[in-house]
Amino acid sequence: MSAAERARRAELGGLLRACRARQARPAVPGSRGAGMRQEDIAGLAGIGVRVYGQFERGDHPASAPVVDRIAAALQMSEAERSALHVLATGQDPPRPLARPARSLPAEEGQALRDMVDSSPYAAALTDETWTVTRHNRAMSAWAGGWFDSAAPADRNLVAYLFTDLAAASLGDIRAVRRAGIARLRYQYARNLSSPGFTAVVEGLRRASPAAAALWSMRELAFSPHLYPLRIRHPRTGDFTRASVLFAPVTPRVWAYTMIVPAGTAPV
Repeated sequence: MSAAERARRAELGGLLRACRARQARPAVPGSRGAGMRQEDIAGLAGIGVRVYGQFERGDHPASAPVVDRIAAALQMSEAERSALHVLATGQDPPRPLARPARSLPAEEGQALRDMVDSSPYAAALTDETWTVTRHNRAMSAWAGGWFDSAAPADRNLVAYLFTDLAAASLGDIRAVRRAGIARLRYQYARNLSSPGFTAVVEGLRRASPAAAALWSMRELAFSPHLYPLRIRHPRTGDFTRASVLFAPVTPRVWAYTMIVPAGTAPV
């Protein structure tokens, strides 16, 4: 069994068990413990208990309609349902599982690098694990120089959220961290075949107990391509509202830009 397949089974089983645990079990005399049992979900989904057990272990393939019934039985969110389809069937139309692509460039081209370098806003390029591969001076200034001082392999956008610098400069840091982990977890579920993702996740969990605790919650969320952010100006110390544009260029290259109001550039 390949490492990617082991990771797929672990993520699939963990997601299903986490969703079962949060569902209230019907009151049964003499029963103990919280959360629904495998037989409860199997009954609601209209499949056999043995089949469901095999599915939760990753041993039983299921059609899209069956996956949908299981997701409905577990009252999954849209992000959780999408991740379940990806993990169980390999795709979630119209968004297929992103595997390392041979027909698309694995690294950013010169045009993207020039765009980052010349941008007046904080801008960066990342790989599919959201580890920064290139950033400009404005990005360094807003992040307190962290992306310059960190080792190249450690310059992950979500890892930055768990630094003291981020805690001091970002408003609503707890909510930002929780959202960052949930979005990264969804990205992880879509890229289990990416060899670098396991190292990124393990490094994040080792470096920060808070990140490890949030990761263990198994929350999933779509990553919005445009979202608001409150950030402290590195010179004035005042908070300003920014808009972050973060979107994939290819399955393995993402572009990040933080747009701030005119006149608030830190450099």
